[in-house]
Amino acid sequence: MIIKFFWYLSSFCVIVFVLISNPKSNTLSLGSNESKSFSFRSSQADIQKLIACAVFFFFVFTLLCLFFS
Repeated sequence: MIIKFFWYLSSFCVIVFVLISNPKSNTLSLGSNESKSFSFRSSQADIQKLIACAVFFFFVFTLLCLFFS
């Protein structure tokens, strides 16, 4: 049961990280609205590393769900 929770959490993180990544600018923002409240200073390499880690954990938890269900 706890494995499925982390599986859902990792899939949610992947979706959020992909949505906030914007390769056309140096800042990260949610959606097309360039609001200062949703703007974060970070490089694209950092967000790509976060996406890669979240995808990795998604696959790990998928395998754990398959083996332990």
